[in-house]
Amino acid sequence: MNRRALVLEAWANRAVAELACGRLAAFHLPRRMARPLPGQTVAINDRDELSEVVPARNRFGRGDPRGRFKPIAVDLDQAMIVIAAKPAPSQDLIHRYLAACHLCEVEPIVVVNKSDLEPPDQPPFRHLNDLESLGYRVVHTQCRPSMDIAQLAGLLAGKTTLIAGQSGVGKTSLVNALVPDLQAQTGALSTVTGKGTHTTTSARLYRLAEGGWLIDTPGVWEYGLWTMSPRELVRGFPEFLPFQGQCRFRDCSHQHEPGCAIRDAAAAGELPEFRFRAWLRLLDEQARLS
Repeated sequence: MNRRALVLEAWANRAVAELACGRLAAFHLPRRMARPLPGQTVAINDRDELSEVVPARNRFGRGDPRGRFKPIAVDLDQAMIVIAAKPAPSQDLIHRYLAACHLCEVEPIVVVNKSDLEPPDQPPFRHLNDLESLGYRVVHTQCRPSMDIAQLAGLLAGKTTLIAGQSGVGKTSLVNALVPDLQAQTGALSTVTGKGTHTTTSARLYRLAEGGWLIDTPGVWEYGLWTMSPRELVRGFPEFLPFQGQCRFRDCSHQHEPGCAIRDAAAAGELPEFRFRAWLRLLDEQARLS
């Protein structure tokens, strides 16, 4: 008899999932089947063998060194993009993550951690209010010297959320605060996987006390997109949507062509200049990836 389970972690050719009864089951990933990822529903038979991978409604990932899309987790409702004053992110890190969220159909939440520190007068901190004006949710948190995560915790209840960010921004402290029984969950998972509990080397799914799930991902120094066409990349900039289809050329890249409605809108102040400049820089990155 097959039983439904939720994948908590997958690595190499192995994975572990949680059954409805709460038991954890480790299983081999056969080559003939699609590879499941954290957050994905699967079916496991009585011998704890993978028998079905339920198709995911979305996949979130990043670009690998060759510019290919590498999925990290699936079936997400939202993704927390954690930044902090120290170490300050590059000016385009936030724009890459926002574009990825829109492309992967995942709601983005910008989390400014270590909010007790004075933010530097530079992007992206200079543009946080403008991002809020565009409809993006920006939440300020801190774990030290006192805890302030109540607003963020309220946004996670009943949802599956991925947390991502640079190394050093306090992501681990946030995960510990949001998952009070993290040590117990990590210990149970490590007992099954035999991987140890000290470092996050692959994405892991944790149950939240108020309902919902949190997917922790390894810290990165920089996040990169995958290779795509301008027509695909523009879906990562939803504020451009009202002006699409109004350009003189159907294949307009919104970069240098005459009669570009998006360039004209940015020049007229109808589009935020900082987002248009980010678009141009991401276009240049795509040219380098190609």
